[in-house]
Amino acid sequence: MRVLLISDGRPGHYRQSEGVVASLSRRGPIVVDRLEIGLRLPLPKALVPKLGRLLPPGWFLPAVHGVDPGRMEKPDIIVSAGGATLAANVGLARIWNVPNVFSGSTRGFALDRFRLVLTPYASVAEPPKVVAGPKPTPFDPDRVPLPRPIQSAADMRGARVSILIGGPTWYAAFEPDDWRRLASLAEALVEKLGCRLTIVTSPRTPSAAYDHVLPLAGKLAGAVSLIDFRTAGPGSIERSFDCDLVLVTSDSMSMMTEAALSRRPAVALVPDKVKPARDDEAVAGLVAERWLATLPLASADADGLASLAASLEPLDGNHLDRLAAVVCAAAGLDAS
Repeated sequence: MRVLLISDGRPGHYRQSEGVVASLSRRGPIVVDRLEIGLRLPLPKALVPKLGRLLPPGWFLPAVHGVDPGRMEKPDIIVSAGGATLAANVGLARIWNVPNVFSGSTRGFALDRFRLVLTPYASVAEPPKVVAGPKPTPFDPDRVPLPRPIQSAADMRGARVSILIGGPTWYAAFEPDDWRRLASLAEALVEKLGCRLTIVTSPRTPSAAYDHVLPLAGKLAGAVSLIDFRTAGPGSIERSFDCDLVLVTSDSMSMMTEAALSRRPAVALVPDKVKPARDDEAVAGLVAERWLATLPLASADADGLASLAASLEPLDGNHLDRLAAVVCAAAGLDAS
């Protein structure tokens, strides 16, 4: 199977596409062509999908993106995520008459322009065309051993705990006091319970967070390791999932999703200052499945973490197999 992955260069988007590709690879051999898309003209981002709806793809693709379909090999399926890739996804699928999968909001494009749209919001699902579920991620949980069960506070002793740190959003404001609380929680897990920690940062992790967590790796040498996105790069989060418990800041929907799909108990730590947001619906879906729990950071301690971990039922099976079944059914691909 030949897959065309269209990327806008943003990890939060192309990792969703890589998740779809990873799911298809579990069904048989694939060849992936990657198209890194950009703009030939200094156009506002919001204008690009509108032009894609108005202009014939044979004009739009070379004029806006500098893409010549005639110089590309026809794929069996097109995959992308993010508004910047939307019009190219739809245009190339129309030119080649091949199935296409898009993860995200369709921004005014008619649903008949897609074979499958993936959304984390159940309220906008319209099966079989628009299917709700966790945002795709390429992480394969089969690559790491199952975690040690945590059923009580005693089980937290010596546990391997990963802490995933996102970055500022308008709906979850992690302020200096919150970062101090997170650092204190991490220190207590090590000094009082002998936990081994892996701290992971992201492209949006602010300097205030680094100021509080970086010293832990030196102060608690041997018990704390750091996966710094600034040097480790995209996909480095996957190295953290060989653990017994995942803690994740609630400002990162992508990190919360990956934690929930990791097949180990996942707890989202919530700051004092939060506002209602659309992603609340996606988080509620993960919580309803009991793959994720939420906990105010101000009240987080070992007993509370153990209690929440015991209440969860991590995903049984591999999320990539579930996704492959959805994609293959919608795209009419061989699902053998």
